[in-house]
Amino acid sequence: MKRSTWIWLILLALSIGVYFLIKTNADKNAAQETPVAESNLLIDATGDVLQRIRIYDNDYNIVELVRDENALWTVSLPTAGEADQSLASAAETQLGDLGVTSQLGMVANFGDFGLEFPAYTIKLTYYSGAQHKIEVGDLTPTNTGYYVQLDDGDVYVVSQYSLDSILNLIGNPPYPPTPTPEPTAVPTGAVTPTP
Repeated sequence: MKRSTWIWLILLALSIGVYFLIKTNADKNAAQETPVAESNLLIDATGDVLQRIRIYDNDYNIVELVRDENALWTVSLPTAGEADQSLASAAETQLGDLGVTSQLGMVANFGDFGLEFPAYTIKLTYYSGAQHKIEVGDLTPTNTGYYVQLDDGDVYVVSQYSLDSILNLIGNPPYPPTPTPEPTAVPTGAVTPTP
């Protein structure tokens, strides 16, 4: 072989070696810089404590839960009273665990998703002063999720099942169960009037 051919082959081998060396280093750097996947929760309130939950529909039927100075939940609306602590805590947990099934981002026409005039609005206030507003629009075509808008920003889809249990508080505020009176017993041998 000619000397120039050998030189070209050596240069080609060096070029291939340099290419793979650069590519390997770039892959290592990319692996180190890859961000950790963000949480798929609608609201990340890590370390913050929920103080107030207000849920209302577009007819302004409302329920509001407030945590008192003893860290116990109370119902302030529609009628002030004690709250069933397990039901109120379950609502708090469900709100904190609302998972996003998909993110649509900013949309051009909120009416297409039932968000121009939302069916429900959920307002959350935390002890830190942070607040969030979740507006709930239409069900998705598959009837498995709701379109929601968070803080007048992006539109997401969240699970229908998870959100329904929270929205049901409007019709069933978490008051403690009222005790059922025991039936009065008819004494043995007593005559009961017959019509």
